[in-house]
Amino acid sequence: MKRRRSSRAMEWTRNTILILLAITALVIFFNLDIVRKGDSVFTNSAKRQLKFSGALDRKDFTDKEINRIANYIKVRKKLFKEIKIDASPQDSYKKVTPTTQVLFEIHVTMADGFTFSTPVRRTQRARLSKAIVSKLDKDVQVYLKLKKEGKTPKSLINTM
Repeated sequence: MKRRRSSRAMEWTRNTILILLAITALVIFFNLDIVRKGDSVFTNSAKRQLKFSGALDRKDFTDKEINRIANYIKVRKKLFKEIKIDASPQDSYKKVTPTTQVLFEIHVTMADGFTFSTPVRRTQRARLSKAIVSKLDKDVQVYLKLKKEGKTPKSLINTM
């Protein structure tokens, strides 16, 4: 009889601890957005701001390449409304390999409504995501410099 009572008390204790652990896990799960500073766990806003056009579409980029560009956007998410990357191989009949020359341009819409497009650039396919981030960063730095000086950019930002 005593053994039944102790096992019943042990079972109640074990169940109570499991319930508390489950509640703690739920609280942590539903507060992940707070930990990520408002960026949802289920929808990545940086990837939604990133659009692709041209012969090379989103499916032609690896996850690593998209994440590199999305991480740049995520850090500066308050600046951007939309970024559209237009990329195509220089020779459309040739198979795309890491050494294939790719032409790309970037069309950016900033949060304040200002839009700019980069001139067409050429790079190898293997270096495409790095070249996109590099060019985007140059233009954003000029944009921020103009904003800091109190100027309102109204035309193309052209950095080489």
